[in-house]
Amino acid sequence: MIARVRCVIVAWTAGTALASICISVCGQEAAPPVVAYRPSVATPADLPAPGWPQMEMGWSGTQGGDTARSQSVPMAFRLAWSDSWGLIIGTDAWDWQRDFEGMTAHSGGDTTLELKYRLPVAEGLSFGAEFGAALPTARPPIGSGKTDWGGIGIASIDSDIAHVDINVGGTRLGAPDEATGRWQGMWAVAASHPLWQLFTVTGEVSGVAQRGTRAQTQALVGLDYNVTPQFVLDAAVAKGLSRAANDWMLTAGVTFQLGHWF
Repeated sequence: MIARVRCVIVAWTAGTALASICISVCGQEAAPPVVAYRPSVATPADLPAPGWPQMEMGWSGTQGGDTARSQSVPMAFRLAWSDSWGLIIGTDAWDWQRDFEGMTAHSGGDTTLELKYRLPVAEGLSFGAEFGAALPTARPPIGSGKTDWGGIGIASIDSDIAHVDINVGGTRLGAPDEATGRWQGMWAVAASHPLWQLFTVTGEVSGVAQRGTRAQTQALVGLDYNVTPQFVLDAAVAKGLSRAANDWMLTAGVTFQLGHWF
């Protein structure tokens, strides 16, 4: 049943994306641009325009780290009802992994529900926060079967040189591995710069730390392409900088608007 619902969601969002492109190209409705969160780990303090929800979908493949190989199809829905508050619902439509002994597993992913708050401080500086839970909708071993709780603090800085997003956060794991801490910390620093009028290049360093495990650190380079202001394609490659991190990660995706809801 869950797999069938995910397929319906994917089909619906794909159809809505095509409709959004048509509206943008035909000029039938003036719409604000999307706020692209992909492909970096760090998230900006900015929210989508109030009443203009957006969807993001993608694919990522990794090699090394906790598993020999893995693939996933992440997707997220974002809706703001004011300049300061918004909602984020995310999941993986499909997760697949193969361990170092050759055993494979597949499932949908856990489902995250988060509230987001944005606080403009000065011109070119905004703070933000995301907090919520990851619900255990994935089958083991893809998911732990327990709910995780957490949040991140965000600082976004705009300058003539680059847009910078700084994230620091933590997650209280519902089912940590034996002999490991219940809290997992994360950090990320991303800088992006527009190239010409249609492209944006992003560079990032991020990491994850947990008591009883080795720290994971990676570097990422990504590129966004604005097909229209309401439809953005992205691609990125990431390289692990520590032994516990993934050796490589490739990702590609799209962010698009879902029309004007209110």
